[in-house]
Amino acid sequence: MIRKAKALTESKKLNERRGGQLIGAHLKTLIEFSKKKPPPKKWEHFYNCLLLTLSLFEDDRDDAGRLARQMVRELDALWTFLEYEGVEPTNNRAERSLHFGVLWRKCSLGTQSDKGNRWVERILSVKETCRPRDKATFPLLVECLECYFAGTSVDVRWI
Repeated sequence: MIRKAKALTESKKLNERRGGQLIGAHLKTLIEFSKKKPPPKKWEHFYNCLLLTLSLFEDDRDDAGRLARQMVRELDALWTFLEYEGVEPTNNRAERSLHFGVLWRKCSLGTQSDKGNRWVERILSVKETCRPRDKATFPLLVECLECYFAGTSVDVRWI
């Protein structure tokens, strides 16, 4: 949503630019709240201002209105990171984990079969499971094959 708001600030239409600026400012404040939880009065003031801003643009038929309506639909989910410890306010980590697969597909032009698609899904899942744990993928795959042929189970406690 932050990217959408930022894109609106560069619009040629005044209403979209203004909507992008106001909504973007509220989203940035929300990100700041992820670092330091606000006192109740400040939170209440922020929430009321956000609702007022969204109501100003909600009925518009332009991109600012679409963004406001999307935020209203997803309003409950916007606070998840404040309610639960360890939840990030953005989806940057998820996007980064998908980035390698997207680049791989672009360079290799994808696969030719469902079986190939499933193999790619699985191998990239293994790679992205290993990466944040600093575990090398290839030795893990070798260990999996050795265990398979030996009829034993792979040690998955590291997951």
